[in-house]
Amino acid sequence: MQPAALSIVTTGPREDVRDVLVSRNTMDGQEAIDIHEVLSDAVRIGTCSLRRMAQLRAMYPDREILPLRGNVDTRLRKLENGEYDAIVLAAAGLHRMDIQGRLAGRVHYFPLELMMPAPGQGALALEIRDEPEMRALLAPLQDSLVQATTSAERMFMRHLGAGCYLPVAAIGEIVDHTLTLTGLVISLDGQQQVRVRQYMSWTAETNIEHVEQLGVKLAEQALANGAGSIIQDIDTLRIQERQHV
Repeated sequence: MQPAALSIVTTGPREDVRDVLVSRNTMDGQEAIDIHEVLSDAVRIGTCSLRRMAQLRAMYPDREILPLRGNVDTRLRKLENGEYDAIVLAAAGLHRMDIQGRLAGRVHYFPLELMMPAPGQGALALEIRDEPEMRALLAPLQDSLVQATTSAERMFMRHLGAGCYLPVAAIGEIVDHTLTLTGLVISLDGQQQVRVRQYMSWTAETNIEHVEQLGVKLAEQALANGAGSIIQDIDTLRIQERQHV
C-alpha cells in the first residue's frame, strides 16, 4: 500500500500495453500468423506472472505453463537453451530495450481480448512526495491521458485488495472524450473469470479523484459478480503454502 504522504506521477507517452509471445523457432510471415497457430506447437510456455499464467491456462488447459525468472536477457537465453518452447513478455520491455528486431519472426502480439495487461503496464511513473512544490516541478513531464488511464487501473486493483500476487488485469482507454475501463479477475487455473467494464466522460481537466472513483466502481462491480470468492480462494491457498514452508 502506498503511504499517504507519497503520490504517483506518470510521464508519457505510454508504451505498447500488450503482452507478446516469443517463440523459440522463427515463423515466416509473422504479421499474418494467428497467435493460436503459434501456440499450437508450444507445449512448454514460460512466464513469471500469475496473471499471464491464469489467462494462458484458460485458453490452453493442456499446456505446461512453467515459471520463468530473471531479466529479459536471462529469459530469452533460457528460451534459446530449449527450456521452453515459448515465453510471454511485456511488449514494452522489448521495445524499450530495442531488441525486437533481432527476434524477427519470433515475436507475436496477443490481442487485448485474449491477454489483458497488468494495471499500469507500459507506463513510466515517478513516486514523489505529495507536496505542491514537487507536483509543480514535475508538471511539464506529466501526461494527463496516461495519468487518467493508469490511475483508474491502479485504483481498480487497489480497491480489490490485490497486489502482484493476484491474477488481476485492467486496461483504460480514452476515445472521443470517453474513458473506458475494463477489468479482469481470474482464478489461477483459468476456469473462473469475472470481466467488467465501466465508462465515464473525460477531458484533460477532469479531476483525478473522479477517474479513481471509476476504478472503485469497477472493483465493486467485479466483487458483486463473484470476484471476491476468487480472491478469497487464492488468499487461502497462499496461507496454506506459507504454513508448509
